[in-house]
Amino acid sequence: MSDIRTSALGGIPFGESVGRPAQAQLGQPYFNATQRRLELYTANGWQNIVSETPSVTGISGAYLQSNNTNTITVVGTSFSEGCTVQAIGTNGILYDADSTTVNSAIEIIAVFSNLSAQYEPYDIRVTNLSNLYGQMNNVLYINESPIWVTPSGSLGSFNQPVSITLSALSATDAESSPITYSVASGSSLPSGISLNSSTGVISGNLPTISSTTTYTFTINASDGANVVPRTFSITSLATFALEYLVVAGGGGGAWGNINNDGNGGGGAGGLVYGTTYLPYSSSLQVVVGTGGSAGPSGGGFSSQGSNGGNSILGSYTALGGGGGGSDMTGTSDATVLNGRSGGSGGGASTSGSGGVGGLATQPTSTSGGFGNNGGYANQPGGGGPGGGGGGGGGAGSLGGNGGQSSNGGAGGAGISYSITGSSQFYAAGGGGSSWTNSGGAGGSSIGGTGANRVGATSATAPVSNTGSGGGGGSSTFASSAGAAGVVIIAYPDSRPALTVPGTLTYNQPTRAGYRVYRFTAGSGTVTF
Repeated sequence: MSDIRTSALGGIPFGESVGRPAQAQLGQPYFNATQRRLELYTANGWQNIVSETPSVTGISGAYLQSNNTNTITVVGTSFSEGCTVQAIGTNGILYDADSTTVNSAIEIIAVFSNLSAQYEPYDIRVTNLSNLYGQMNNVLYINESPIWVTPSGSLGSFNQPVSITLSALSATDAESSPITYSVASGSSLPSGISLNSSTGVISGNLPTISSTTTYTFTINASDGANVVPRTFSITSLATFALEYLVVAGGGGGAWGNINNDGNGGGGAGGLVYGTTYLPYSSSLQVVVGTGGSAGPSGGGFSSQGSNGGNSILGSYTALGGGGGGSDMTGTSDATVLNGRSGGSGGGASTSGSGGVGGLATQPTSTSGGFGNNGGYANQPGGGGPGGGGGGGGGAGSLGGNGGQSSNGGAGGAGISYSITGSSQFYAAGGGGSSWTNSGGAGGSSIGGTGANRVGATSATAPVSNTGSGGGGGSSTFASSAGAAGVVIIAYPDSRPALTVPGTLTYNQPTRAGYRVYRFTAGSGTVTF
C-alpha cells in the first residue's frame, strides 16, 4: 500500500504546525508533527480529528500574594489550541486564568490573579475545545505576604542629638518564614540612623539640626519572596543642651540630753547632675528643697533631726537628706534611734549598743544621682562612756563613724562642679557630736560641725544653699539645721534669657558663653 503522503488520492500533507496549508479548504486533513496528531480544517480552524482527553501532570512557578499577576507553567499531555486553564478552590469555585498560551500539546503558560489563600490548595484543570478535561488536585498554594504589625505613620518625636533605639518594627508571615527588613529603593533613613535587617530595630544618633525636622522613609518586610512596603516617619526636635545640678535640702542634726552620748549629724541632700537636651520653648518645674530642722533638746524621737525637702527640676528629683539619730531620755543607754534615711542618710546616735546610720535613698540610676549612707556610732563595752555619734552621709562619701575615744564622726564629703564657672561644692553631711574632745567636722568644710561638749560649743550651721547636713548636738549644746538645697542650670547664651516667676529666688553667676541661673528658694515654672 502506498504511503499516505503520496497516495493516488493526493496524500495528506505532513509537517509542523507552522507548515499547515495557508489556503486550506474546509474538511482538508493535515498531519501535525508538532502536536503529533491528525487534524482537520474546520470553521474554527485546525482541529484534532480524534478528541483526546488532556492530562495535567505538574505545574511550576510560584503564586505570590504580593504580585498583581502570577505566571504558572502547566505540563501534561494532549493540550489543544484554544483550551482553557482554571484553578479550583476549596470553596468549589472555578477561577479562569487571565490568559492562556499553549506552547505545545504538553505545555501551557497560564496567568492568574486574585486567588485567595483562604481557599488553598487549588486544583488545576485544563479543558480542551471538545470539553474533555484533565485535572491535578491540591497542587497550587498561595505564598502569603508578610503582615505588618507596626502601624504606618510616626514612630515618635525625639530630642537630637540623643541616641535613640526604637522598639523593633514587626511583621509576621503565615508560613512562618523569617522576615527580613530593608530600606526600600529610593528611600533613606536619617543620617546616623540604621536598620537591623533581622530584628527590625531602628537606632542611632539623630543628626544635629537647627529646626524641627520630620524624616519619612519606607521599609520593606520580606519573607524571601513577597515584599510588602510600609511608610514611617521620625521627628527630630530642635534642641539645646541644658546642664543641671539639683541638690535637695540637707537633714537636720539631732540633739539629745544624755551626757555620755553623741547625737548624729544630718545627711546631705541627694544630688543629681548631668546634661540633657530640651526642645525649644520647653517649660520646667523648679522646686528648691528646704533644709531639715534641728532636733530640739530632750532626747527621744522628738530630738531626731528632720529630713530635708526634695528639690526638683522637671523630671529630675533630688531627695532630701536624712535627719540625725538621737538618744532616748531616761533609758540608761538601753535604746537607740538610728539616723533617718534620705538622699544621704543621717548619722546615728550612740545610745544603747551603738546606732546605725540612715540609708541613702537617692537612686544612683538616675542620671548623675549621688547619695551615701550615714555613719555608725560606737559604744564601748563595760559600761564606759558613750562614743561619738555618726556623721551624716555626703554626696561624695559615707558619713564617718563615731569613735570610742568619744570623737564625733565626720560628715561625708561633698562633690564639686564648675557649672557656675568655678569649682564649688554643693552637698555634704554634718558631723556627729561627742561629750569630750571634739565634735565631728562637716563634710568638705560646708557641712555643719558637731557640738563640742568639753569645748562648750554648739554645732555650727552648714554653708547655706549647699544641701549640706546640720551638725549633731550634745546633751547641753544645740544641734544645727540642714542647709537648703539649690537648683542650678546653665545653657548657651545663644538662647534667650529666662522669665523667672516671683516665687523663685535666684542669682546669675558669670560663665563665659552661658546663661547661668542659681535658684536658692521657692518654686515655680520657667520657660526657655
